Amino acid sequence: MHSELVPEKYLPDKDDLKLRFFFIGLIVFGIPVNLFANRFYEDDWTVGEWLISYAGGFVRRGLPGEIIHSLAITFSISPILLSWLISITSLLVLIALFFHFCGGSFNKSFLLSQVMILAPVSEDYLVRKDVFLVCLYGLSLLALKAFRERKLGKILSLITVNCFSIIAILSHESYGIWALPSLFFLSYLFERSHWKYHWQSFFSAILTLSPSLIAFLACWFFQGNAEQAMSIHQSWQGLGDILPSLGSLDAPQPTGAIAAIGWGAGNHIFSSTLLSQFNLLIFWHPGMWLLTIFLVMRLFIVPKNNSSQKAKRSIICFQLLAFAPLFLYVDIGRWIFMWLASSALLYGFLINIYDLNSILDNSLRFKGSSFLQKLVPGFCSNKRYNLILLWIGLPHCCWSVGRYIVSTPIGFAIKSVIFYVKTLFIPIAQNFF
Repeated sequence: MHSELVPEKYLPDKDDLKLRFFFIGLIVFGIPVNLFANRFYEDDWTVGEWLISYAGGFVRRGLPGEIIHSLAITFSISPILLSWLISITSLLVLIALFFHFCGGSFNKSFLLSQVMILAPVSEDYLVRKDVFLVCLYGLSLLALKAFRERKLGKILSLITVNCFSIIAILSHESYGIWALPSLFFLSYLFERSHWKYHWQSFFSAILTLSPSLIAFLACWFFQGNAEQAMSIHQSWQGLGDILPSLGSLDAPQPTGAIAAIGWGAGNHIFSSTLLSQFNLLIFWHPGMWLLTIFLVMRLFIVPKNNSSQKAKRSIICFQLLAFAPLFLYVDIGRWIFMWLASSALLYGFLINIYDLNSILDNSLRFKGSSFLQKLVPGFCSNKRYNLILLWIGLPHCCWSVGRYIVSTPIGFAIKSVIFYVKTLFIPIAQNFF
């Protein structure tokens, strides 16, 4: 029998409060920077990701673009404005989910930092689907929590979870890789109270998530081709009057995310091609990413030596196993953000439903995480913890010293100041004088 373990609550000191206000300021002033940088059709890896549609037939990632296309035609609204609206709404809902699930279990400076909420804002991928996907994952957990608290019936809860998951999978198939394993694990835990044997709980959990699994398989069978990519591009050419472009909209071929739909499964860029790359002849790219992963894991399991460290370490290692295949692709920083964010939501959910002993008893059954748990100690100093938060960087894509510096809070603050000076103050001064 275990003695009862209680997760700690955080009482911020003055330095921590200053850091929180600094991060909040960067988020508020950084959102316009992000939107301004992604306001044309030419922003084909951000805006373009939202514009993938079913114009050429069913294809992976096409659901949001199909909806945006219909709304744009019906209400004569710019598709880019709609993608902005979805992105900002997703960020606000995700912030609410973080503080609902994780507010008492994590340092709020960590939740607001450039490895969590600030990450997509500071690294220019707010107008992508990453925040949207994590938000849908959090909403799925919220539906499961409502079921456990008897606020939502079982059938309605399962329908809600599958609806959110199907929307996420049809937006980006990666959700099926990193989110479905934990949702399956939770469904399995719920079913254990109703079935005598493990195999019965296992198959019941599979049946519960079968609609989401079917959607996931459909996305892998219908990867897309060049003809479909061309049809999508041509469908947006008909909306040239409400879709801002600097010329790429009239180009004969699509580019960016839309063009990538036509690449197929075998032509994506793997990060394994970067194994031999160095920056400034010193910084080996895979080594820097491994160091980043090590540091953010330490930040995740909190600065103090407390009873919740083992549970947090188990959860983040479990999610790391789910995300491991995705680290084979570029944009590793984005995957790290989604890994940390989903791990925080999952931990917060479990703390709300179970006690720490139950989390440890269930999560430690996954033997693959035990080795990693021994490698990742927590921070023993709040001052050191805050210092790391202030200076750690998380480039969204390829690692370099320049990208790292700009991705730190200090670097992004300087970048934002330069943006506002160039965009607002210089034109005003020129007009005044």
